[in-house]
Amino acid sequence: MKRIIGRFIAVLTLVSLLGLSACGNSGGSFEATSFYSEGLEIVRLMSEMVQSEEYIDLVTGDTGLKAIVQELADGDYSSPKAVYAISFSDETLLAMTGLDASDSMSEDLKSLILQRTLGSLVTQLNGRSGVEHLAVSGLCTASKTFVNENADGNVIYLYTFDNAVPIAVTFTAGENKAVSASGVFVLYDMFPCGSADEIKSFITAYEDFAVEVTEIQAEK
Repeated sequence: MKRIIGRFIAVLTLVSLLGLSACGNSGGSFEATSFYSEGLEIVRLMSEMVQSEEYIDLVTGDTGLKAIVQELADGDYSSPKAVYAISFSDETLLAMTGLDASDSMSEDLKSLILQRTLGSLVTQLNGRSGVEHLAVSGLCTASKTFVNENADGNVIYLYTFDNAVPIAVTFTAGENKAVSASGVFVLYDMFPCGSADEIKSFITAYEDFAVEVTEIQAEK
C-alpha cells in the first residue's frame, strides 16, 4: 500500500501539468462557452485518457491500478444519460470546514477555501472505495480554463452514463469571468445517480447540508 501511495504522490504533479496543458486554453482571447459543453470536452478527454496505453504507462506501472483503469476504459462515455448540477451555498461549504462567515479572514482567502472544499468532495467520496481507486481518480483527471460571461459561483456537473461510471466536473469561477473546470471519475459504487432526488438524499443523509440538485437538459 505504501508503494502505491508513493507512486501516486510521485506522479501527481506530472499528471496535473499534463491535465492543464492538454486542456487549458492559451492565448489572449477566449470564446464564451457553456458549462455543459465545456464539461463534455473534459469527459471526452478523460475517455481518451483511460483508453490510451501510452498515457497510462506514463503515469503508472502498477498492475493493480492499470486493471482499474481498464475497467474505466471499457465504459461508453459518448453520450450522457443525464447531467445534474450540484451546488452548495457558501455558508454550507464554510461549515464543512468548520468555519463560518464571521471568521476574520479576507474574502479572497474565503473564496479559495470554498473552491478547494467543493473540489475535494468527489475525492473524499472516492476515498471510500480504497486507496487504489483514490489513486486512479487522481491519475485520470483532466482540467481546463475557459470564459463564461454568466459565471456566478461554483458548481459540480455530474455526467452519468448507461454503461460507464459517472464523471464529476467541478466548475469554479475566477476573475474576469474566467472559469476553471476539473473532471474526476466517481469510483464509489454506492453513490446513487439515477435522479436528482437520489443524489440529494445521499448527500443529506450524512449531514443536513443545504444542497441543490437539478437536472441539466442536453444542449442541441
